[in-house]
Amino acid sequence: MRRIRTILIVLSLVFSNRAAAEVADSTWTEYRIAESGFAVKWPSQPTSRLLPTPIKDETLRVYEAFDPSTHLSKFSVFVGQPERQGIFEPESMDAFLSGHIKSMVAAVDSGKLQFSRRIAFRGRPALEYLFSHRIDNQPYTARGVTFMIDGGHMRVSMWHPTNDTKAPETFKRFLASFRLTAIGYIPAGTGFSDPRGIAFSPPKGWTREPARNAAQVARFKHLTRSMQLLAAGNPAYTCDNFQGEMQASGRLKSTVSVQLGDQRFKKLLTFEDVPKYNVRLTTVQYCINSRFGAVVLAASEEESMFERWAQVFEGTAASVRVQ
Repeated sequence: MRRIRTILIVLSLVFSNRAAAEVADSTWTEYRIAESGFAVKWPSQPTSRLLPTPIKDETLRVYEAFDPSTHLSKFSVFVGQPERQGIFEPESMDAFLSGHIKSMVAAVDSGKLQFSRRIAFRGRPALEYLFSHRIDNQPYTARGVTFMIDGGHMRVSMWHPTNDTKAPETFKRFLASFRLTAIGYIPAGTGFSDPRGIAFSPPKGWTREPARNAAQVARFKHLTRSMQLLAAGNPAYTCDNFQGEMQASGRLKSTVSVQLGDQRFKKLLTFEDVPKYNVRLTTVQYCINSRFGAVVLAASEEESMFERWAQVFEGTAASVRVQ
């Protein structure tokens, strides 16, 4: 009888903890952050702000929310995005992750690293960590995962009072709810317009590069991603001709007709291997016929990350106008 009673008590505790977790999950809400390409469940509506960074070539934004019941625990997602020089080599990623945890611990009051280890998070190189520190002279614990993505990094973290025994499970649920999503298209404040009347709105944060030939109306770049607006300059050269050239190259993957706003485009997907960097690029071309012949918005990204940027490319294509 005593053994049966013990088993029943254990089962009662298990089901009680599970029920508590389910209640917590039901009161948390998923927020999707399109500008940074992620979604995660927070206990309250997050706020966003830019943080100062010693690196001029980087923006650092934090999204954070507090536990509404106590306002003592904070849940954050940091997004560090370089503007011109990204981190892509494995050795550089290792060096960044090692230096990142050291700088975090050094930046807080009475910081002491308790634990860190290299892991893979959502398929990306990452570092899991735990360190102690003090806030207003009270003992706190910081736990989180920093991972490399888009040439920069993201950090999913939780700060909580050290005596919060539920914190490990709470953070585990917070981390498990994190997912990467497609980055949303945000147009630059100033659009591009060609003297001939060809215009479009490049994505915010992209850098304009000099045109390389007469067919390039404009060219923009953002780390490993590139984009160019092309115009045939010959009314007889149509999107069908362009498709035929892509087909003959052997690099054409697919062709479909798509409606973007009030315009219909021919959408072509091609690939290109770059042996120098041991990568395969995927390029999407949105082609529309005009009085200048075929006008093409072409955008490229590494194959493994293409879908993450596909909405940015599509939004840019939808902004193309030919007067």
